[in-house]
Amino acid sequence: MIRRAPVFRWMTPPAGTERTAVRVGELCQKATHWEFVYGADYLALGPLAWELDPTRIRTKQRSLYTVVGLVPHGVFCDVALSGWSLDALHKRRHELPGLVPGPGHEREPWGWWERLIYAPADGFGALFVGEPDSKPLLGTVLIEQLLKVTKATLMPGHLQTSSGAMGGERPKLTAYRNEGNAGDAPVILKFALPSERADSVVAEATALTLASESGLRVPAHRVDLINDVPALSIDRFDRGLGTKGPAYHCVSAATALDLMPGSDRDSPRRSYVLLRSKLKQAGDALELYRRIVLNAAVGNSDDHPWNTSLRQTGLGSWALSPLYDVMPFFAHRPPTVMSMALRRGGERAATQENLVAAGFEIAGLKPEAARAVVDEIFQHVRGHWRRAYNQHAGHLPTAAADNWASVFDPADQAP
Repeated sequence: MIRRAPVFRWMTPPAGTERTAVRVGELCQKATHWEFVYGADYLALGPLAWELDPTRIRTKQRSLYTVVGLVPHGVFCDVALSGWSLDALHKRRHELPGLVPGPGHEREPWGWWERLIYAPADGFGALFVGEPDSKPLLGTVLIEQLLKVTKATLMPGHLQTSSGAMGGERPKLTAYRNEGNAGDAPVILKFALPSERADSVVAEATALTLASESGLRVPAHRVDLINDVPALSIDRFDRGLGTKGPAYHCVSAATALDLMPGSDRDSPRRSYVLLRSKLKQAGDALELYRRIVLNAAVGNSDDHPWNTSLRQTGLGSWALSPLYDVMPFFAHRPPTVMSMALRRGGERAATQENLVAAGFEIAGLKPEAARAVVDEIFQHVRGHWRRAYNQHAGHLPTAAADNWASVFDPADQAP
């Protein structure tokens, strides 16, 4: 069976204020492979016809971009339905026009095609697959799910995931926060998994605040209470203000590194050194290094390449997106073992030796300068985490900072 669908990109005209969906090409799924081809009208935009990703679909040409296997190109994996949102829509598939499965497929799980076709047009980044008119109801379903969120409704989460680019396996929803005259701010709401501590969202907000105070680029964030459930509310870095504001195209670091979902954790491409080679913007290499040190200091060992993104800033131009998904691991004991290699040799343990060496390999820092970065960030985390935690714990009376002391301020003070 061969299936085809148009691919659209949200774009804002040079003289316009509202984004509009522009067709960029066509995606095709065949038995053994996937194909993408740019549309002639999109290519005719010239300098405004930006590439889809920094690795595979770059040069503007009319020949096909092909990937063999059951999984589509990484840039499409980034925008596919995943996690709790996938589960919410899958449960409602018999009720919504366009989601009713064909004869004989009523009980089949959704594959990558369905996860793309039924994904909301307002998902991660600026791309979506399928006609825009087939998607508005999906956003309504997710809002309905938001209004029904309780501890009980979060329990049966379906944890199949494509990337993690908008929050990984944890339940998450897109929403808007009213900012008065400034307009509506697009946000991501993230909830703790049933298997996690309820105050894990407080710990993540704490880590983000410490990162911001350490000079890293971090979206605005806070902990809100949705019905009886605490949620981390974090501003979307891929959207401007308003429901029709600009959308910024983004790809996961995994896509930039040419990694596919399900790739081996020990793949040599899961490397910060390789990711650094993709960064061309001034200051991004140092920013990446400081993020590595911050992750080590707060015990985030889930720093996989779908938890970092690049944001497109122009034709052939990509920048490190703001920081997100910094989740302290409650059972953390130093040193933090990262999910990506810190050094060319594949070392992942965030010992002081490896962190200092990574300072040179990633940011070109001499040993004394790298040690100064490590000392600065670790000291800030250990000296200010309790204040930051208590700042975010107001919506969760049962949250207690002492429970996280062994994570943010372990007895063994060495990184």
